[in-house]
Amino acid sequence: MDAFRKIDVDKYDEDVISDAELVEPYPKSPQDASAEARSKVAEVRQLIGRNDVAGALALVLSNPPYGPGVEDAKHTTLLTLLEILNSTKSTDIPNAVKGLDIDQKDNLMKYIYKGLELGGSGGEREGVNCAVLLGWHERLTEVAGTGCIVRVMSDRRTV
Repeated sequence: MDAFRKIDVDKYDEDVISDAELVEPYPKSPQDASAEARSKVAEVRQLIGRNDVAGALALVLSNPPYGPGVEDAKHTTLLTLLEILNSTKSTDIPNAVKGLDIDQKDNLMKYIYKGLELGGSGGEREGVNCAVLLGWHERLTEVAGTGCIVRVMSDRRTV
């Protein structure tokens, strides 16, 4: 009775645009992306130990893995970023955000939303603290403006 709901009508449309046509694929293999994400973890911990939050953020947010096939690298990068966000004092957030370029701010917003998504589904075991993420969201929006939110919501490259 409801079998018609499972028909993929897009496969019959000649003008359908696939995700591969809209977004260029991530240039690295899944193994290379995972290795790069794991190598950033040690560097980030050193930067956090030296209280260089801006440097740790810049390192993680430059060239983050995106797209399908690099899920392990995405997860490792998310956990690394959450470690940075959770270990930062709320008074240090504005200075850390001001030191980022526009692409890094957009990537930070993507990861904040990803963390909030995990937090809503029992993400406490992942180290997700939604109150911290909302604080970062507020400070980031103050610095980057609402344009950052619009760019993130319309970007096809997911983290």
